Amino acid sequence: MTAWYENLQTRMGSEREIHLDFSQFVHENVTKSWALVLWLLLLTYITVRVALQQFTVSPVSTGVIVTIWAFTVAWTVWNEITRSHNSWTFWLRNNLYNSITNVEVSLLLVLVIVAAVRGFIGYAITRASFSADPAIAAATLAQFENPGANWGAVVDNIRNLMVFRYPREETWRVWGTIIYLGVLLLVSLYVYSQERLRKSWARRLTTILWVLTPIITFGLLLGVEPWRIAAMALYLGVLMIVTSAVLADDRLRQTTAARWISIIVLLALWLLALVLFTRVFLAGQNLNPDIAWGGLLLTLVIAVFAIVASFPLGVLLALGRRSQIPGVPAWLTYGAAILLTGYFLYTNTLPQLQEDAGFFRQLLSFWPLLILLVAHAFQTTFKGNVVAAFSTLYIEVIRGVPLITVLFMSIILFPILLPPGMEILSTWRVMVAAALFAAAYLAENVRGGLQAIPKGQYEAADALGFRTFDKYRLIILPQAIRTVIPAIVGQFVGLFKDTTLIAIVGLIELLGVANLISAQPDWLGVRREPYIFLMIIYFVGSWIMVSSSRRMEQQLGVGER
Repeated sequence: MTAWYENLQTRMGSEREIHLDFSQFVHENVTKSWALVLWLLLLTYITVRVALQQFTVSPVSTGVIVTIWAFTVAWTVWNEITRSHNSWTFWLRNNLYNSITNVEVSLLLVLVIVAAVRGFIGYAITRASFSADPAIAAATLAQFENPGANWGAVVDNIRNLMVFRYPREETWRVWGTIIYLGVLLLVSLYVYSQERLRKSWARRLTTILWVLTPIITFGLLLGVEPWRIAAMALYLGVLMIVTSAVLADDRLRQTTAARWISIIVLLALWLLALVLFTRVFLAGQNLNPDIAWGGLLLTLVIAVFAIVASFPLGVLLALGRRSQIPGVPAWLTYGAAILLTGYFLYTNTLPQLQEDAGFFRQLLSFWPLLILLVAHAFQTTFKGNVVAAFSTLYIEVIRGVPLITVLFMSIILFPILLPPGMEILSTWRVMVAAALFAAAYLAENVRGGLQAIPKGQYEAADALGFRTFDKYRLIILPQAIRTVIPAIVGQFVGLFKDTTLIAIVGLIELLGVANLISAQPDWLGVRREPYIFLMIIYFVGSWIMVSSSRRMEQQLGVGER
């Protein structure tokens, strides 16, 4: 070997000088330890076995892969020992071929990935059936020794997967919603990308339309008459313009009477909007969401509502947990606790002690003493701050239980608390439960962003004379939310996938429809194909959210230093 190496150096020395200590290379990469030798032997055996197996399955493609791998390895090694790397071999050396293990693992991974792609193409396309006729699908699959997917089950049930039992004569509402959102999205991409339109009415109108989008789509999907939707949207749009104009008017802040009058008038107008929404808007619906909504439609409605509703609620909870407002005085807390403890000891504990009960029951009868402990914890932990105490308890309790528990409580326990004769649809209960659950997790994300803001930002805002509302709206919250955009989007992606749990509480969303397909007489036992279709839908939805998040992070400069 030494003679061969010296001969190679002699022949190539005139062209390129070779820098290689073969014995040192072998020691560092092969014989450094017995564990490394065993690992390389095992890895080599696995790689050779996989390569030979792939040669029997597909000799042409496997031969091309092995040839390219061998050529690139030799090219990289030669340029390494002659120290004459180009951009290609430099990248290969740093990323794929920087050790013997990585050289073999690179070939092994490529062979496995190609085999997986080849197998999926064969299952999903080459040996698959796309006929919605069960007889034709069965005859097509019978031609293959190893039949592939039966996509006819998905094709035949594509409407069920999308909208399930939504009335066919009302399908135009779904298409109208899709067209409205598509047009508004295209307009928004242009309006928000133009710096010259930053303070124009076009941008304000686009923002108002996005704010009104939940009302418009909600009304369309519920079967409300279009004129009711237009009237409600117009009223709310004008009300939002008036509200923003009043809040931005500095003249109203100079006099207390004018400020309070404007606040009272605005509250009255918003209460009127709520009455109109419940009495007129909802009264015009002709579709029951518990029956009409299903499939992907129900999944998107619940996910979007939970995402939109949980965001402001989560922000409020995060601010409430960090609030420093004056709390209830200690004398009032302990005084009320002593009075309540004495009252319950007299009305509850003493009668139970007089009864002939066991020791354990008599011990439990002293539960009113816990009121004093709660009062002490309330004062020592939260300094009497009711807002901080409520926000903290809410966040910790909700985060301490799984989502399925909250869903079961909304379906089973919540109706028990309603007054007699009052009923709330299961869809509304599940939507609210998902939003309340997501708000607790989002509050912690926002709180992390608030803690990341330097104290100097708060002090600077106070020094400039900002009110508390303006300080958080204009300075603190924009920075905090920008910091935690990745965490918030990750939570939204998880919430989108967690909507599959609502199938357990009786609502037929996307996963529920997929489960029903295998029970149809024409498609008995067909389960994998609907689940693969679901996997694609959830992947695309998650990818869209993640891609939008990355684009937003780039625009806002998140993570840049």
